[in-house]
Amino acid sequence: MQKPSLERAVFIVLLIAIAIVVVIVLSTTTAAPGSGTGTGTLSGNVTIGPLCPVEPCSISHEKIVAAYAARPIMITTEGGTIMGTVIPDPDTSYSITLIPGTYVVDIPHQGIGGSGDLPKTVTIRAGETIQLDISIDTGIR
Repeated sequence: MQKPSLERAVFIVLLIAIAIVVVIVLSTTTAAPGSGTGTGTLSGNVTIGPLCPVEPCSISHEKIVAAYAARPIMITTEGGTIMGTVIPDPDTSYSITLIPGTYVVDIPHQGIGGSGDLPKTVTIRAGETIQLDISIDTGIR
């Protein structure tokens, strides 16, 4: 009867250890945004106002577009990784294609004003469109 060599025993132990690590990693991995197949859409209408301290407001269309551009919509993972930014348009609002996952939708928080609609957590599924309308208060009075 032949004794197993030390190298062969070490190889077998190493192989078993690698198999255990692979099983542990595969069993504890959770789905992250993008783990699904296909894409979904997040879209909605954005209203920003007031844009003037008194009514009627008679500012140019370019200034209205600039007010929207100054308030980009940020889409992040729940952990804070930015997955996309979209600039709302006063005429067409916004739309962004995302991979399936759970996201937080928000705008930058600066100065006065803000939105009571945000931050908002949304779940995007492949082939679906999620409608999220956003009202932003400029704080102008």
